[in-house]
Parts: sequence; C-alpha cells; structure tokens
Amino acid sequence: MQVLDRKRYSYLLLETDGEWILTFLLGGPIERDVSVRLTPAEITAIEDGDASAADLVERFRAESSAYEGRQVTPTVWPSRDEEPGA
Repeated sequence: MQVLDRKRYSYLLLETDGEWILTFLLGGPIERDVSVRLTPAEITAIEDGDASAADLVERFRAESSAYEGRQVTPTVWPSRDEEPGA
C-alpha cells in the first residue's frame, strides 16, 4: 500500500494491489469516513494533471451518486508502518 496524496483531516489517496482508493471524511451530524475505488478515467485525469484528489473529494461530497457502487467497506487506511515518515 502506497500513499499517493493526502490532505490532513480531509482525504488520503492510496494505491494498493493496482487499485487507487480515495478515503475521505464526510461531515454532517456524525463525521464518518468513506473509501471509493477510482475509475481508470479518474486515475488518468489525476496522472495527467486534469484533476486532483481534492477535486474528486469535492465532487463526491456534493453528490454521493458519483461513487455509487464503488464504495469500499470497511474503509481503507494505511497501517502505521505504511505511513510516510513512519
């Protein structure tokens, strides 16, 4: 598992077993975390600089149907020893 991008207290973009997974915090009456498996088009957009993880988080927070059927349960977080600088 590799951390590709992160914004503290907001999101974490991970690559694991060839998949890119975006885990982000979703506010509301109860704060919860959500992990979404990215599509090849979303990955390419990030790699090409046409989009960012932050852009996807904003879209996903605004419209949960944008990631319908791609949610990963349980949510994905790196272990302590996989964190950069650990």
